[in-house]
Amino acid sequence: MAQVLFLDLDAFFAAVELLRRPSLRDRPVLIAVGHPGGRGVVSTATYPARKFGVRSGMPLRRALSLCPQAVVLPARHHLYSAYSEKVRRLLHARFGKVEALSIDEACAEVEEGADPERLAREVQDQVSRELGLSCTVAIASNKLVAKVACETVKPHGTIVIPPGKEEEFLAPLPVERLPGVGPKTHDRLLRLGVRTIGELAARSQEALLREFGKQGVYLWEAAHGIDSTPIRPEWEPKSISRETTFDRDVADLADLRKVLEEFSHAIADELRADRFLAKTIVVKLRYGNFDTLSRQVTLPVATADPKEIAEFATRLFRAVWRTERPLRLVGLGVHGLVRSWPRGVSDSEGLLGEERGAGRQRL
Repeated sequence: MAQVLFLDLDAFFAAVELLRRPSLRDRPVLIAVGHPGGRGVVSTATYPARKFGVRSGMPLRRALSLCPQAVVLPARHHLYSAYSEKVRRLLHARFGKVEALSIDEACAEVEEGADPERLAREVQDQVSRELGLSCTVAIASNKLVAKVACETVKPHGTIVIPPGKEEEFLAPLPVERLPGVGPKTHDRLLRLGVRTIGELAARSQEALLREFGKQGVYLWEAAHGIDSTPIRPEWEPKSISRETTFDRDVADLADLRKVLEEFSHAIADELRADRFLAKTIVVKLRYGNFDTLSRQVTLPVATADPKEIAEFATRLFRAVWRTERPLRLVGLGVHGLVRSWPRGVSDSEGLLGEERGAGRQRL
């Protein structure tokens, strides 16, 4: 029976930055969006920084109060996307079916007869040797169990859960380790006296269905290590976006347009790097009282042109920002992504095609 290999890149954004700055390898480093003195947020932190309690999603000001000696670096998503693509290519060279689950996670189908423990070590060593990145690798009978197993041995660990041992492995783990068990579901489970996955597995499917509705069926199956989700080859991103939270609320149109232009160029760079064009543009804004508005437009012609993205973004922004109240946050995103040229076409052919099409494609 085929199994699933799950690969999780360790502190990925930080690891990529350390490739460029090896002198920071043993120091606490924070990759952040925004400014230390304002509303910046930690995207990820190196493991030396995590020892101080710093976590992803934490306000940057709070992170620096916990770890004042940390080095703060701005996030560079185009760079992380490039390295993520390198990892995907490495996996495609070894496996027939590969699915990129996110920028730092991927899974692959392991053919019957392979030595899973040896394979996990080989993949881990190859990523380290060829790309200079640390990763954690788990192999199990399905994606859910492999993902949970991966989390138990981070960073830079390997683990294999033999078929038939899924429930035994899961039982002692905290129930919040299951994907989909967020804070609200966790609180409800605690009120029911369920603290471990094994305790959840002991509940009947009918009881969980009554308590949680359709989610109860998922919880019962997950607790028993059951997951029939297939590996879906050729993952495609659904959207690309940028947003910033200002240190102080901003009401100056020139400053806000400058932010949108910067975002437009960053998004266009990422679209081109990943060989995509965008069909829909979305602008998001948030006021100081946290009221949030958004507006989107579908283009007649898909594009990766930064000037065109900026032009539509500015129009949308002017349409939705009518009160001219100061803004806490501005965001810009694109979705409805299509390939600018088919997979399998060489880079040189693709680039020539992109030049001829001026980064646009009629759908």
